[in-house]
Amino acid sequence: KENEKGSIVGISKECRGENRRRLLDLGFVKGTSIGIDLKSPLRNPTAYSVKGTSIALRKDQASKILIKKV
Repeated sequence: KENEKGSIVGISKECRGENRRRLLDLGFVKGTSIGIDLKSPLRNPTAYSVKGTSIALRKDQASKILIKKV
């Protein structure tokens, strides 16, 4: 949710191959702090703040990232 912070626990095992590699390359790795930066008017995509960078993901991509609320 907006104004909440979380910590990445991992990436779902459903996410494989190029998609998994892309998320890891963008910084979505275990232990990284994450929060919502911006939401589009239709809420798809949403920009997430990861390691000081804003990265936009669609809902189907973001749903593969496992988050623990901090």
